Parts: sequence; C-alpha cells; structure tokens
Amino acid sequence: MKKKSNLPLHPMNKLSSSHLSIQSLSDHLRLARTEGVGANRYHQLLKHYKSAAAALEALPTLRRGKDPNKKFVIPPISSIMKEIEKTFEYSGQFLIHGYMDYPPLLSQLNDAPPVLTVLGNPDLLHKPNVAIVGARNASIHGIKIAENLAADLSSHKIGIISGLARGIDQAAHKGALYTGFTIAAIACGIDITYPSEHLKLQQEIAQKGVIISEFPFGTAPQAAHFPRRNRLIAGLCHGCVVIEAALNSGSLITSKMALNYHKPIFAVPGSPLDPRCRGSNNLLRMGAVLTENALDVLSELPEFSPNPIHGINNQDLFSTSLITQPDANPSNNFTQPPDNPEDYILSLLSSSPVPIDTLIRDLPYSTPEILGTLTVLEINNKIIFQQNGYILNYK
Repeated sequence: MKKKSNLPLHPMNKLSSSHLSIQSLSDHLRLARTEGVGANRYHQLLKHYKSAAAALEALPTLRRGKDPNKKFVIPPISSIMKEIEKTFEYSGQFLIHGYMDYPPLLSQLNDAPPVLTVLGNPDLLHKPNVAIVGARNASIHGIKIAENLAADLSSHKIGIISGLARGIDQAAHKGALYTGFTIAAIACGIDITYPSEHLKLQQEIAQKGVIISEFPFGTAPQAAHFPRRNRLIAGLCHGCVVIEAALNSGSLITSKMALNYHKPIFAVPGSPLDPRCRGSNNLLRMGAVLTENALDVLSELPEFSPNPIHGINNQDLFSTSLITQPDANPSNNFTQPPDNPEDYILSLLSSSPVPIDTLIRDLPYSTPEILGTLTVLEINNKIIFQQNGYILNYK
C-alpha cells in the first residue's frame, strides 16, 4: 500500500539550529508555544514576516479566528528561558524547522512541527528508518516477531522508529538496539518516562539512539498528546510496519497518517481468531505489503539497499526457531513483575501455539510460579496444553 509522493520540499537553512543565538532560539520557541499558533499558522507567519521576532511583534495586532476579541497568548520570555535552560541542563537539544539539522522527511510536511526537542544523537534522524508499531497488549508471538524484524533491519543500517509504548513498540526498540539504532517518539517531555517501567530502555535509547518530542521539557503525557506522537512516527519513517493492531487502534491511525504522507505500509498477518490482528489483517485486504521477513520490507525500499537479497535474513518471522538475542527478555524493563501472573500470561497467548520453554525464559516470574499459573489456567479451561510442549489460548 503506497501512494506516489508529491510533497513539496521546503528550503533548508544552511545553518543548524545550534548556531542560533539564545535570543533567536527563544523567539522561535515563544512563537511555537503561543496559544492559538499551530504548525500551519507558524509556517504562514514565518513566510509572511520572514523572522520569528517580527511575527511575535505582529501577533498582538492580528485576529485569532472570527472573534475580534480573541487574542493570541504569547508565553512570557521567562518561561521560555526556563525551558531552554532545563533542556540544555538535561543534555537535550532543539531542532528548528527550516534549519539543516531538522529531520528532512519532516521538513517536507506542510504541518511539520515547528520545534522538536531531542535527547541523544540527532544525526540519526537523517538516516534511513522504518516504523514498527502495534498492540500494547501484544502476544508473545507478536513481541518476538517485532524484536527479530527490528534486529534484522537495523543490522543493515535501517533504524527503527516507534512510540516507546508497551508491547510491540518496546520489542521493536529492543530488537533494534541489539544490532543498530532506534528512534523513540514520545508524547511528553524528554525528561519524562512513560510508561515508568521503560526507564532503563529509555536511558539506553538516549545513549545509543535518539528520543524525539514536540512537547516542552517537563510536559506530562496526556491522551491528547498521542496523535501528535503518532504524527511524528508517520512523518519521520520511510515505511510503516504494523504488527498486531486491533480495529480502530492507535497503530492504525499511525499507518493511515504514514499512508497520507505517501509512505509504504507493511503488515504482518495474524490469526483471524485473535482480535489483536483484525486491524493489521484488514490493512492487508486494503493493499498493505504482506510481511514475513526483512526482505519483504527492503524489497519495497530499494533506495536503501541496491541488492537487498544479499546478507538479509529471510527467515520466516513465524518460525518457531526465531533468533534469540542475548538479554532478549521482556522482563528486563520491569521494575517489578506485573501483579497478576494469570492475566499477564493470558494476555501474551493467542490461538498460535507457544513453547512453554519460551514463556519460562521470557516472563518475569520464577519457573515454579509460571508452571503453577499455567496449571490453574488449564483447569479453568483458559488454555490448552499440547503434547509437543506448546500451549495456546482456549478460544
């Protein structure tokens, strides 16, 4: 599923955002943070007034909407200076639209975020990458597929971008870090960890990859922020892979945004019995690229690999002998195991059989606790034990 791109290329300043004076940086931030000035209006103001300072000076004389009494609310310089100071103290950086260090794919969008805050290596935002998104309550199969696909792609210098959520996002970030780099787009300030159990993972991404946000330092995550986080993922990626997405899920919203931005859409097929796969399976009906291995992705992105067949692991992602990376354990990022092992284990299972050994290796519980929980689930007719040492949901 791919649209032909006809996006306009915005001219880029030959200077980077780091060359801006504090005064000029604060002007851009004040304009971007002004209540009533969204991305589109920000770009219109800069185009008309040529500079952020001139646009700020003109704002009090401009009408905000149809109500002549409704004014733009410009934040005080003190709050902006505080944001700059705290961001720099945290080793964060600002990327301003129109400057050469701003991500080139985002710069092509008419609604590109005016200001980005990053933690880590911003140069990685200029390298080829693919988004991997999917269910938060992913199955153990979905987690392994995301982890292995991300590891294989990143081993060939293809970065992985995702949203640092539980489930598929977490697995994609971890898989990418085994062999390459990853980009985490978040719906809060760069100093905030959400969910909290991803603190270790977020710190590792800041060291080996990059964290990116369009929200000011210290901003707490809110439901209204996540569509903007999804827009970052869709705008930054060269293609979007969906693994286990329910109908009307946030992952489908991300893939729709990516399609509107003329990016190819990929989907890993899932069981028709698993509601977590109905949205991703529906993408296949609508023309998404059926994805079973990294070669399926790279064959649609030939500009990244002139001879993608060579050196690519084309192992079926659905194989029971999926690669296992060192320390590839979903429990590694838990500050403490989930309180209810029955619900947690059940959430990881699907109609596709899973080896018991995989659960014992990957779950944040002791072997006796896992085996005891599985016995209880079987007695309650919630799972089925197969003779070959596999289990599956009783559905």
